[in-house]
Order: sequence, then structure tokens, then C-alpha cells
Amino acid sequence: MNTIAAEWIKLRTLRSTWWALGVGVLLSLALTALGAATVISRWDPGRTPDQAAMGIIVAVYVGVILGQLPLGMLGTMTITGEYASGMIDTTLVAMPSRGRVLVAKAAVLGGAAIAASLLIAVPGYLFGRLVAAGFHPSPLPAEAWKVIGGGTLMIAATTLLGLALGAILRNGAVATAALVAIVLLLPFVANMLPWGEEVNRFLPTWPALQLIEQLPDIMPTWAAFTVLAGWAVVPLLIGMIVQRLLASRGGAD
Repeated sequence: MNTIAAEWIKLRTLRSTWWALGVGVLLSLALTALGAATVISRWDPGRTPDQAAMGIIVAVYVGVILGQLPLGMLGTMTITGEYASGMIDTTLVAMPSRGRVLVAKAAVLGGAAIAASLLIAVPGYLFGRLVAAGFHPSPLPAEAWKVIGGGTLMIAATTLLGLALGAILRNGAVATAALVAIVLLLPFVANMLPWGEEVNRFLPTWPALQLIEQLPDIMPTWAAFTVLAGWAVVPLLIGMIVQRLLASRGGAD
């Protein structure tokens, strides 16, 4: 717990943290409000209260995942900034276990990512209900939780992927480029290939878009959640292995 507390203090005292969170949340909120208002204005008058409720949730979580890249970049900066400044040496003096430090960073960043998703989703949902008041939307239907879970997990997974890439590559620009490639470029390139759909099943973007109902189902819901969770966990495990190799060499570089 002391390691987590120390990482939280470092995270909240960095100016870059508030810039990344601010940009991610405010940009997503603005796009969520604009998107929800546009989509709701085009609804058929015969839409039922349950359909209206689901439409609001889907519109909101499309906006939520737009905040994933700024938060992913926060993940990369959290650890690469320490390597660049030399602060990693001080961190490792206080806590020699590199694996424990990485887990603590992941816990703090994961919590920050979930909090950011709520800062986008809750106001967006309330705004959506206000705009769609004429449709008398019902309370959250059961199927809405798949969308909520998928959107939240995508935000957390991208943030932790950024952290893992930072731990593996230890260079902010390279780690950020790798993050953008995995989240944006690879799905686009794969989609142009004959076997691209099979590749996209194992990348994070398509399962997330399926869960928030922006793509037809390309896999069972449980498989989409598993792929997303894998992108949150597996790169971190690789990062821990890299950190252990660095410890065995006896240096931070």
C-alpha cells in the first residue's frame, strides 16, 4: 500500500497528468454531447423507452472511448518520464522491486482511467436523458451493462497498455508511437487485408467497438471482454519481465 500511495502522490503532482486527463475528459465530453444531440435528433418518433435508454448509453460510450489515447499517453509518460529525468533511480532506492513498482503504477493508473471514464459517462448520460426526454427513456436496461463494461475496460486497457509499452521501450516517443499503431493503425491496415477480420479479433479496437455496439458481432461477448482484458494484463506481464531483466543487469538503463 505504501508503494501505491507513493505512486499516487507522484501521479497527482505531475502537470502532465492533469493535462492528459483534462484533454481526454473535456474533448470526450464535448464530442459526446455533440454526438448524442445529433443522434437523438434523428431518432424515429416511434422509438420505445428501452430503445431510447440503450441509444443514450451507446452514444455516451462512443464518446468515452475517444478519451483513450490521451489516457494511454499518460500511461507511457508516467514511466518514461521517470527514465528521462532519472527519477527512476530514486524510486528504485525507495522500492527496489521493479515489479512491485510497475504493479503500483498500474493500480493507480487503472483507477485514474476508470475515474476519467465516469467523468465522461455520467454527465454525458444525464445530458443524453435531457435531450431525449420526449422519448421517456427507461432506467438502464440489462444489456446496457455490456456497453458500460466494454467502454470502461477499453479506457483502462489502453491506459495500462501505454504504461506497459513505456516500461518495455523506456522512450516516450517510441512508446506513444507503438500505442497509436496498436490502437489505430493496425486495425485500419488489417481491415484492408483479406484475412484482416481474423487479425482484428486479437487487437483491442474491434472487440471494444463490438461491445459498444458500433460493429456487428465478430466474436462472442465473453471473448471480446477476454481480448480486451488480455491487452490490459499481458503487456504488463511482459513489462515486468523486462524490468526483471534490467534488475538482473543492475541498472536502470
